Amino acid sequence: MATLSATTSQRDFSAGEVDPEVKRDDTNPLMKAGARQMSNWRILNSKGLSNRPGRRALFLETGRVEEVTMAPGVTFFLAFGNLTLHVYDANGALVFSQAGMPWNLSSNRSVRWAVIGLSIYITCLGVQPLVLTWDGVATWSTALYAETVTPGNQKRTFFSRLSPLGVTMQPSARTGSVTLTFSAGMNLTVAHIGTRMRYIGRQLLITAVASAISATATVQESLTGSQVLGGAPDPATIFAIGDEVQGLTTNAKGIITAFPAPGSMTVQLITSQTTTNVFGIFAFLNPEVVVGVAGTVVLSSQSVIGNPQPMTIWDDEVMNALRGWPASVFSDQNRLGFCNFPSIPRGIGWSAIGLPNDLYVDAQPDNAIFELAPEKCQVFDTVPGAESSEFVFTDKGIWYIAISATNPLKPGSVGFQRVSGDVCANVQPRIVQDLILYLTAGLNQVMAVVPVGATNRPYTTRDLTEQRTHLFNGPFAIAAPTSPGGGFAERYIYVLNVDGTLVVGRLQTVDGQVNIQGVVGWLPWTGGASASVKWAAALGSSMVFTTQYAPNAIGAVSIVERLDNTLYLDAGVLVNAIPAALTPPGGKGPLWWLPNGAVDLMDHSTRMMGTYQIDADGFIIPQFNGGEDLTAPTLVAGIAWTATLEPFIPPVQAGQDISQRMDPRMIEKVQVYVGNSTGFAMVTYYSGQSGPNLPVPGTVMATRRWSAWNQGEDATQPPAQREQSYHDTPIGRYDDPRWAVVKDTPGPIKVLEIATRVTV
Repeated sequence: MATLSATTSQRDFSAGEVDPEVKRDDTNPLMKAGARQMSNWRILNSKGLSNRPGRRALFLETGRVEEVTMAPGVTFFLAFGNLTLHVYDANGALVFSQAGMPWNLSSNRSVRWAVIGLSIYITCLGVQPLVLTWDGVATWSTALYAETVTPGNQKRTFFSRLSPLGVTMQPSARTGSVTLTFSAGMNLTVAHIGTRMRYIGRQLLITAVASAISATATVQESLTGSQVLGGAPDPATIFAIGDEVQGLTTNAKGIITAFPAPGSMTVQLITSQTTTNVFGIFAFLNPEVVVGVAGTVVLSSQSVIGNPQPMTIWDDEVMNALRGWPASVFSDQNRLGFCNFPSIPRGIGWSAIGLPNDLYVDAQPDNAIFELAPEKCQVFDTVPGAESSEFVFTDKGIWYIAISATNPLKPGSVGFQRVSGDVCANVQPRIVQDLILYLTAGLNQVMAVVPVGATNRPYTTRDLTEQRTHLFNGPFAIAAPTSPGGGFAERYIYVLNVDGTLVVGRLQTVDGQVNIQGVVGWLPWTGGASASVKWAAALGSSMVFTTQYAPNAIGAVSIVERLDNTLYLDAGVLVNAIPAALTPPGGKGPLWWLPNGAVDLMDHSTRMMGTYQIDADGFIIPQFNGGEDLTAPTLVAGIAWTATLEPFIPPVQAGQDISQRMDPRMIEKVQVYVGNSTGFAMVTYYSGQSGPNLPVPGTVMATRRWSAWNQGEDATQPPAQREQSYHDTPIGRYDDPRWAVVKDTPGPIKVLEIATRVTV
C-alpha cells in the first residue's frame, strides 16, 4: 500500500513561541499560529516574521541605564552603576559623575525614580531618597531628600502611630527641653535620638534616651496643656475619663483625664491654641457650657494652663534613619509620591501640590496626603494610569484609586477599589497606551490591567503569557515603548530575564489601539554566544539596552545600545565614523574597546563579510592582504546572532484506521516562502530515543544552505534580496519529527509561509 501523506501550511505566526507540550494538541489555536522555536524574530502586523533588529552602540557603561526627558526635546541617560551615578547627554558624553552611591549592579534593580520640574527623585531599597537636579543649562547636582522645616521648627513630614498602641506619653512641660515619660510597653533606644514624635499634633525632637520608657526632647511646637475645670452638675456624674468635651463659647476642645475632686475635672486640651486667647482654652464666659457625648456642665471655674497629661494621642515620624526610607517613588497630579515604607508597608504618601518637600498632612485640598492600602499588604509600586486613576500593586492584590475632575486627588478623597487578587512581584510595572503591565509573584506571568468600562468594575486583569511560561526565567524588568519604535510599525513589549535574555511580545492593534482581546505573541531574543543583556528601558519610541559582551579572554565589556532596524548586528558601529562617545584613545583603533576580540563585518547594511579578529590596539586584522577595502564609510562592525524558526508538525486528524497518530512519521518535503532574503539554512534535528551510541535529541543531523549570492554573482556587492520558495527533503522517521529555518548569517529575511508534507 502506498504511503499516505498530509501537507500542512502556516502563514500566521502571531502566537510566537509556545510551550512545546502543545505539540500534539492540533486543536489549539496557539499551536496553529505559533512555533516550537521562534528565537530572534519579530512578529509583523501581517502575522509573518522578520529577523529581529540589531542594536547600535552608543557609549560604554555598566549597570542600569535609562533615558529621561528633562525639557522638551532634551533627553539624558541616567546610569545606575556599581556604587556610581552617571549622567550622559543625548550624544553619550558624560556630563555628571558621582561615586559613593548606595546601589550596586544587583540592587540597582530596586531603584525607582520620578521627575518633577528639573529634579529627579530617586529611591532605592534601604536608603534615604536622593534628589538629582539639573539647572536647565549644564550643571547637575545631588542632595539627600529632606522635608521642609518651617521657621517655627515644624517638620513637614508624614506622621503615623508606629509605636505600640495603648502606650501613653507625658511631656514634663509645654516648651523647651522636656522629659518624655511613657507607660510600659515602649522600647526606646539611642536610635531614636534625632527623630521626631508628635504629642497631640505638636512636634518634639528626641535628644537623649534615658531608658526604655524615658527620653529627653526639645519642643519644636508649643504643646497643648491641661486645665482643671469646675462646674455643675458634678462632671463625674455626667462624663467619663476619656470623653471628649467642647466649650460652646470658646470652642475649646479637650479630653477628660481625671476627676481630682468633687465638682471638678482635669481636661487635656487638644486644640492647637494654648495662649491667653480665650479661643482655644476653656474660660468662664457668659457662662461657658462644656458639652460632651453624655450631657453638659455649666462651667464655674477654670485653672491656668498646666503641664500636659499622659495621653495615648501621639505618633511617630514615618520616614527617617530609625524607621527607614521609602523604596518607591512616583509623581502624579503635580504631587511627589512615596510608598513601600519599611515602617508602614501599606502606606502611600503624596506631597502637597507643587511642593515635593512638603509632606505634612492636613485638611486643605492642596495639602499632603497619607493613606493605608487595604489588607495589611506591602505596597510595591503606585502607578499613575492613563485615565487619571492611580493603581496600587501589592503582595495581596491590585487596587485602583479613582481620580477625576469631580473627585480630584486631595485629603479625604482617596479610596481603594480592588482590581485583582493577584500577588504581584516587586518588579516595576510599565504603562503602554491604556494598559499597565506587571509580573505576578511566580515570575512566569506577564499580566495587564485592562479598562473594561463597566460601572461597577471599570478595570480587570488579563494573562498575556498563557502557554508561554517556559520563556520566562526570573524576569526583573519590563520595558514598554509608548509608541512603535526601532524603525518599524509594530508595537512590542520587552521583558528581561535574569539569564540576560529578552522575551519580546507583539501587542496586536486595531485602528492603532491595543487589542488586548487578541493574542500577544511572545518569543525570545538572544545575542551572540557571549552576550548578556543587563538592563532594558524605553522612552517614547526608543529602546535602549545595557549589554555585556565577552569577545575575548581579557574580560567583559559593557555597552549601551539602541534598537535599530537598519542594523543586523548588535553593538553595531560604523568602523570609519565611530561615534564621539567611543572615540579611540591616542594610537588606538576604532574597536579599541574590543582588544583581541572578534567582530562580524557588514558593508552597505546587507553585505556580510564574515568574522574578523581585532588586534590588541583595536584595529581590524584584514583577512586578505590587499584584497579587501576596510575604509568604506558604510562598513559596520558588530556581533552577529542566529534566528531559528521551528514549526510544529501537526498530527493527522483521526479517521479511518491508517495508523495515523500511532506510527513514526517521516517529513517527505518542507518548503519555505521568504521575502527580502539574503540567505539562510534549513536543518533537520534528531528526535529519536536517547541512549548509548545515539545522538542527543535535538542534534542537527542535516543542513541545507542557500547562499546570499548565486553562482556568478559579485560577492563584493550587496546581495540581492530574494523573494521565492525554497524546499528541502529532511531525513529520518520519528514519532516527533523536527526541522527548522535558521538564519545564521547577518542580513535581512522575512518568512511569509512554511509548508510541510509528512507521512501520516
